[in-house]
Amino acid sequence: MNSYWLNIYKPRGISSAKLVSIVKKQLGKVKIGHSGTLDVEAEGVLPLAVGEATKLVQLLIDAKKTYIFTVKFGMKTDSGDYAGKVIDITDNIPSEENACAVCSKFIGNIAQTPPAFSALKVNGVRAYKLAREGKQIELKSRNITIYDLKCLNYDEQNGTATYYAECSKGTYIRTLAEDLALSLQSLGFVIELRRTQVGIFREENAIRINSFDTISKSYLEEKSVKIEAILDDILVLDANSEQAQKIKYGQQCLFDYNKDVNLVWIRYNGVLLAIGSINENCFNSLRVFNLTK
Repeated sequence: MNSYWLNIYKPRGISSAKLVSIVKKQLGKVKIGHSGTLDVEAEGVLPLAVGEATKLVQLLIDAKKTYIFTVKFGMKTDSGDYAGKVIDITDNIPSEENACAVCSKFIGNIAQTPPAFSALKVNGVRAYKLAREGKQIELKSRNITIYDLKCLNYDEQNGTATYYAECSKGTYIRTLAEDLALSLQSLGFVIELRRTQVGIFREENAIRINSFDTISKSYLEEKSVKIEAILDDILVLDANSEQAQKIKYGQQCLFDYNKDVNLVWIRYNGVLLAIGSINENCFNSLRVFNLTK
């Protein structure tokens, strides 16, 4: 077993890269990738792709994600979260009614400017590194989609509100929190952030590692998810030996399927062989896998 998914729950206080290195140390010489970085201060679902599963990481990066986050109103920090330095203060704290009602303004397609403290690269350097050096950074706004946003809890005494968000790739929750506060004529920053779902991977099924010294390769493999699990809602076609050989060698391959499909996966002998598209009966390969039963 050398190609699968691991649904890891990343705790606060550790970087996504550090978590990957810890798992990699247990699994040995195998390629590992993850589907979207979680900040050190954030926690939650961090699916890891092992072996050939790394060829499917982009599908998870493109998948919907859900978060639960708590906003502290009345202040703004330079990083957008509690780890940053307070740079502005206001006495205007929104009411519970307004903190809930504002959600509807953000549902749908919106433009969002990524925070300076992000992992985006500016001239080859991570934006957060430049920000920590005190350098001015201008990041272009991007279009994102908020599918659902609702207020779960409001704490008048502490001036906080907890929200649930279902969103597209590229969404920065810290920026969303700041924009929510500004729309309420206030200021705000994130004091808690938890990612609860990435595609098919949910927090209730995630591997929670209390002590990284106690995990083992056998334990991780026991908790693994089959590589094709994220393709369950995508059309699958079975290839015969002749079609399989053509796909492996990058040759044109025809299927008896008369509809054009943007994404399809090909199975051979019950094993994932390739993903790609169908156009005029011709399969166009996007990724080919080297898997065996």
